[in-house]
Amino acid sequence: MKRKRTGICWFLAAVFIAMLVMGYFSDATAAAARADKLTVILSADPANLDPNDSDSQTHYQAVRNIYETLFVYDDNYNLTPWLCEKYEYQDDSTIILHLRKGVKFHNGDEFKANDVYFTIKRVIDNKLAAMVEFSNILIDKCEIIDDYTFKLVTNGPVATQIPLLENPAAEIMNERAYKEANGDFVKGACVGTGPFQFVSYAPGDQLLLKAFDGYWREGEPHFDNLLIRFISDSASRAIEAETGGADIVYDIGAKNLESVSAAKGVSIIAEVGTNTSHLLMNTSVAPLDNDLVRQAVWYGVDAKMAVKLAYGDFGAVATDWVCPGIKGSNPDLAANYFPARDVEKAKKCLAEAGYANGVELEIVVPSNNQERCDMAEVFQAQLAEVGIKVKVNIMESSAWNAYILAGKQQMTIYGFSAADFEADRALVQFMPTSVNYNICKFDNKEFQEITAKSFVTLDENERFQLYRDAITILMKNHVTIPLWFKALNAAVKNDVTGFKISRSYEHHYLQYVAPSK
Repeated sequence: MKRKRTGICWFLAAVFIAMLVMGYFSDATAAAARADKLTVILSADPANLDPNDSDSQTHYQAVRNIYETLFVYDDNYNLTPWLCEKYEYQDDSTIILHLRKGVKFHNGDEFKANDVYFTIKRVIDNKLAAMVEFSNILIDKCEIIDDYTFKLVTNGPVATQIPLLENPAAEIMNERAYKEANGDFVKGACVGTGPFQFVSYAPGDQLLLKAFDGYWREGEPHFDNLLIRFISDSASRAIEAETGGADIVYDIGAKNLESVSAAKGVSIIAEVGTNTSHLLMNTSVAPLDNDLVRQAVWYGVDAKMAVKLAYGDFGAVATDWVCPGIKGSNPDLAANYFPARDVEKAKKCLAEAGYANGVELEIVVPSNNQERCDMAEVFQAQLAEVGIKVKVNIMESSAWNAYILAGKQQMTIYGFSAADFEADRALVQFMPTSVNYNICKFDNKEFQEITAKSFVTLDENERFQLYRDAITILMKNHVTIPLWFKALNAAVKNDVTGFKISRSYEHHYLQYVAPSK
């Protein structure tokens, strides 16, 4: 009997070792199936690796590969579960989120409800940029029911709260990693559940990531390494695309599209996004705190001409405050409120404001967006005819970002994304509660009341009308001049496949990209 037991033990041991070996070779085969490196070029440095502290699309084009959100949009832009497997409303202001089990963070921790709670609370406590997504959440009333169930409570009904959780600013971070690294994202806090994990970051140059072998989606990603380079100059990005210096180059400038399209071995992928660019005026600083001066700018510029000179036929001249198809759009807005250039009327407004001898203004634009630089120079020439001397201040993108966040600008050109396909995501930027891009500092109680009401109105027709009413107030007060409906693009080598444009917030998913067979 003793000998028989020994034989069984050896047999079981052999089976166990065989299973380990088979598992090893299975992992090795999966790793071997991946290509070596995917190189992607962005138009700007992400500035930091914090998953919740930016409102910049280029930031999330980098870090969305590291961190993930509770929901995503599918190819038809229907909201679909991701880190959250399913949800239900307990009442109008209570949502029960059932989290996906078995998801691992890059440090080996399992993704749990405490990480969701920690992420939201950190944003709210520190008033980070992701407050746009979390501002209506009552964190003290939220509850971790168990490891995989989280009760999310909002301050009354919030019609778009679930879509807001798709936005990349709502990425979930690892609580333990953040605390152990004392919040240093280069020295240990940069830990997500995404397809790639952090290796190194050289500000102004590149971000290096590697495939996460424990990623919860089988067979992804398709490359061992992801090298993300930052090139702000539009012409230089175009050269990289034309010469094959990178597999994917985001944001090919309008003036470079023809030459890149003609290059061998590369294709342009393009799609209209959800972002509308505006000429924005800071209503809290002189002389733009005077509506007559803002009117002088309105009537002094020819937005259509500026857009055509900057973009040609790429994208489209704005004919509404938000892009077509966004809930809250108003096709009649242009006919009723868009300015037609009238130099004499602009001069009259300026004189009535007390500036008959002219006035000086500054417009600040980021250097990584050549088209905005071009439009700023067009506006400079146009407004000179009115008696407005415009200084064009072209700044490096992170410096520009800090400048406008500090409210130092008089005018800038910036785009608002309706990332949840409703106008609320753009309108919230004008609310005093916005901690990131409240660029215009528009202090109007009627606008604030209507906008706040829209956020809690569940009836869609009523909510969409409130959006239109709020937008009309912005137009009547000459706060923004809609300029351009943004088209998104990327130059993609023909020897890679699977790249998709993400319209919602331009955070294109690289886990689907694979070598062409």
